[in-house]
Amino acid sequence: MIRLHLTEKKTLLGVTLLLALLTGLAYAWYYAHRDSSPAYPALTEEESQQTLELAQDVPQSTTTAASPFPFDPNQADSLTLIQVGLPDWQVHNLLKYRRKGGRWRSADDFRRLYGLTDEAYRRLRPYLRIAPEAAANASNPKRNTATTTLTDAMARKETLPKHWVKRMDKYAEGTMLALNEADTTSLKHIPGIGSYYAGKIVRYREALGGFIRLSQLEEIEGLPAGITRWFTLAPHSAPRRRNLNQCTFKELVRHPYLSYEQVKDIFNHRRHYGPIRSWDDLRLFPHFTDADFERLRPYFTLE
Repeated sequence: MIRLHLTEKKTLLGVTLLLALLTGLAYAWYYAHRDSSPAYPALTEEESQQTLELAQDVPQSTTTAASPFPFDPNQADSLTLIQVGLPDWQVHNLLKYRRKGGRWRSADDFRRLYGLTDEAYRRLRPYLRIAPEAAANASNPKRNTATTTLTDAMARKETLPKHWVKRMDKYAEGTMLALNEADTTSLKHIPGIGSYYAGKIVRYREALGGFIRLSQLEEIEGLPAGITRWFTLAPHSAPRRRNLNQCTFKELVRHPYLSYEQVKDIFNHRRHYGPIRSWDDLRLFPHFTDADFERLRPYFTLE
């Protein structure tokens, strides 16, 4: 019985050692080949803008990648960046940084990306592949962006939504839209504007009560430079005006020209002193300036 027991122990030990050896060989093969994924081509400024327009049609809820894959932030196109989990506004910042000549020289350097949280960096850090600049330039001839994007996605056996592939015809230079009447469908025909920014323009217009100056478009973060050339405003455009003494707290705090502290001041006045009869009544509060009154007068009445 003792000889049989010792034999079984030796057999079990041998099997364990063999499994450990095979596991070690498998890990060695994996780490030797993990960096062999092809690099993505660098984008021209025009190509970056085109793929960003495609990216703007992606709903916000789809921008978090469940399974990131290796990518080079110096060369990846906007669709790739969205698929690894970056939101579209961050993709816009990344491409803008690259167009100005910015480069990340190491994975740790990528932490400098504006708006990147520590959690997002830790999630992406294992997948960052920063190619040497010389090697990247030598190995990446220019390719058609749309074709490359689709080919790369199919190589990863992923299905692209149809609205990513279909491109919308853009307006020719000289086309002008009525800023207070254009809907999102019309806005998406403007070069550089996709669903995301078209929605931002309409929502900002509704929150204001209407535009009274073209320059108000510059208050919307992220819109392309020179966007005002595509719009016209009727002379003396009259916005939708609201009664400052009748609006609810929620209605006021949602207005782009009122801060939370200013709305508290308005309600404190209404509660303790009654309706606001003159804009001068609000000069008693420290959160209002003359510039604030100038911006608010077209949008609110005191009657």
